[in-house]
Amino acid sequence: MYNNKVLFLGSLFLLFIFLSTSVQAADTIQVKQGALGRIELHPGEGVASVTGRFKGQAIPFFKMGQGAFFALVGIDMDQPVGVLPLLATWAVPGKTVQKEVLIEVQAQKFGLQELTLPKQKVDLDPPTLTRVNREAGLMKMAFAESVPEKLWEGAFIAPVTGKRQGTFGRRRLINGQARRSHTGEDISAPTGTPIIAPNHGKVVLVDDFFFNGRSVVIDHGFGLFSMYFHLSGVDVVLGEKVKAGDQIGRVGMSGRVTGPHLHWGMRINNAKIDPYALVDIKLD
Repeated sequence: MYNNKVLFLGSLFLLFIFLSTSVQAADTIQVKQGALGRIELHPGEGVASVTGRFKGQAIPFFKMGQGAFFALVGIDMDQPVGVLPLLATWAVPGKTVQKEVLIEVQAQKFGLQELTLPKQKVDLDPPTLTRVNREAGLMKMAFAESVPEKLWEGAFIAPVTGKRQGTFGRRRLINGQARRSHTGEDISAPTGTPIIAPNHGKVVLVDDFFFNGRSVVIDHGFGLFSMYFHLSGVDVVLGEKVKAGDQIGRVGMSGRVTGPHLHWGMRINNAKIDPYALVDIKLD
């Protein structure tokens, strides 16, 4: 008798959930590998907030006006082509509404980059390999936790004036050996050229690495990070809050490089994306 009562109450509970949740028809957007998708929803003026879920991660939606919200979703440069679902949820009087947005990942042609570097910079001895592995752990820790609020405001700007090399996503051959694809954009500029913060954020890493040289990582909130490598000098300290346009360092050629430039990288929801995607996309 007790078990039947529990089953009956459980059935009522499931029926209540089913009746109190409304599912809207899915929309589809197309986003290329290494690019940024902007999702806009109009759930109505009475909706206070919208939450999103994509690839097991929370995706924030930002209010953009009466009854309108938008979210930014990064598609990693190595993400296989196919369709990925994002589930958006919000509440209206008496029920919860869910809407699925299907993200169709399209192929992007990244090209090939061939480099010639000193042998000791490519074939690492055991002490150097130990250092590189330790530094990889430090970089991973910098991305492990993000400020749970939106620090950035408005449009992003490029951090340095210089020639954009178009290296993001390129497969690399270094001294004839296949290496990881290039995860950022290289911007050529003379040594000492000022580097500015592209938007507001908090400095979460300042260090000097074997591959990346003098490095800075900024957390812009809600899993959005920007990074700056090969600096000749750093003008911020760990934990410092920066505003868009603040000088954070200077262009150099520290680490493993062939000439002075800035490596500018960007990650959002753990996806490595072309940093210029944030400059080009509508954020108002």
